Amino acid sequence: MDGLVTGRIGRRVAALGLVAALVGCTLSERAETLYLRQHKAASALAEIIVANETRNPFLAETLYAAEAELDLACGPLRRAGYLRLQAEEISPELEWEIVNSLDGCAVKTAEMESLLWRTDPVIAAYFLPTPAVAGQLSPRLSLSQP
Repeated sequence: MDGLVTGRIGRRVAALGLVAALVGCTLSERAETLYLRQHKAASALAEIIVANETRNPFLAETLYAAEAELDLACGPLRRAGYLRLQAEEISPELEWEIVNSLDGCAVKTAEMESLLWRTDPVIAAYFLPTPAVAGQLSPRLSLSQP
């Protein structure tokens, strides 16, 4: 009986491994695309913050808050990108964090792209895909001063 149970478990684990490998390619491609997209948005954001720190401090503070939200939403993906650049292993725990954060990171990245296009289209055009490609989500941040 134990051999039968062990055999079933072994086949299930092997099947799950195969499914994970097949899905992993798509997931890996999605994660890589999203990493590059959020990285471009973060780069554009940094440029816009620098351009506005002295001439519009309120806008700069608003953008710093948006940057913190992007960092929070995309943190696991950014950590994995850093580890890859350092040629270090990505732990299974971090892989699961990435999987669980991809949707939130994608939404926050799209919101950021929309915010950046409205804030400074010249800088946004240098870093980001056009708004039609990036997608338009309703922004959560207001850029007007109180």
